[in-house]
Parts: sequence; C-alpha cells; structure tokens
Amino acid sequence: MALGCDTATNVTAARLTTLKNNSFIFVGRYLNRVEGYQDGLTSAEVTRISDGGLYIVSLYQISKSLDHFTNANGVADAETAVGLASDMGQTSSTPIYFAIDRDMTSSEITNNVVPYFQGIKSVLDSSTKNPKGYKMGVYGSRAVCSYIRGTYSATTRYTFIVDNSWLGTFDDWNLRQYNFNPELGSSTGKINVDYVESSSNDGGGWKK
Repeated sequence: MALGCDTATNVTAARLTTLKNNSFIFVGRYLNRVEGYQDGLTSAEVTRISDGGLYIVSLYQISKSLDHFTNANGVADAETAVGLASDMGQTSSTPIYFAIDRDMTSSEITNNVVPYFQGIKSVLDSSTKNPKGYKMGVYGSRAVCSYIRGTYSATTRYTFIVDNSWLGTFDDWNLRQYNFNPELGSSTGKINVDYVESSSNDGGGWKK
C-alpha cells in the first residue's frame, strides 16, 4: 500500500513541502476547475509535483447533481477530460477518474450512472478521440465502483472508492479514500486533503 491524498487546492511549492513532510507518494488533483469547489490542475503544478517526486492521480468532476449523469454529459465530460489530460502532459494509458460524488441507489446506478459511463467509454474507446489511450477510472461509492467495474480487471477499469457509510460492498479497489478533509501544514503551506491509499492493483499515478 502506498500513502497519498487528494485535494481540491492548487499544490504550491509550500503546500508540496507539506505533502512531502507527511510522506505522501501521490496526490489526486482535478483536471478541471469548478468555481467555488475545486482548482484545476495547471502545467506549472504538474512540473512542480513531478519534480518533487510525487505522482499525480487525475480526477474529473463537474457536478454532484443526479441530473448531470446522462450519456450526453458522459461524452462531453470525457472529451473535455481527455483534452485537459493531454494538455497537462499526462502519460499514455493512465486513468482519469470520473467522479460520482454522491450516494447512489441501485436504480440511480442503472438509470443515471450506467448511461454516463457508457458515454465516457465511447470516447475512451475511440483512438481518434483518445489517442493517448487514457483508461476509465470510477470514483464513487463501493456500489458504484463494483457495478461499473463489473468483471473487468482493476487496470482496465480503475476504481477509487469513498470509504464512508455509502451503499455497497467492494474490496478489489485501486484507491481508497478515508480520513476526510484534515488541514495539514502551517502558514502558506496549509492544505486540506483527503487521505488515500493505493492497493497492489496500481492506482494509476503519473509524472511528467
């Protein structure tokens, strides 16, 4: 198991020092910016994190609302995420974790999450739209990760479980998020993170 974290905040030089002081090996960062919720990954940040010796785990999230999860939005989100990942220099054949950041019932998984990931998969399966061969990653509850992973291997459809009280049972994950939102560091090095550990399945981190 490797210890890491994820954060919605840009990793400045001072914050990177905090992460390294806490023995993190990787950091999950959002490819896209959502005003008031998350900072988008920048090229300078990629260089800083990579040169600092940490791996980056790519996340993509637009909305937590149930009505966002449609086939059309899956296509649009995947196309945007692939473009951003390529622009940031993300290495080929590594995953982008698309977030389902809410507890989902079985009917919501069937009616919303499945069409959303079908849209994502249609983009990622296209060598024209996804020339670097980025892999599909699923972030969400154990129930969501288990259903979308299905019978595929851990490195074909990567899974990032939220280890809380949400629905589902699933232990064959790539990444597990726990210990939510502690503030680490001091002064300009302060940063809020969620702790994350990777399994022997490989978490799909990358460096530039």
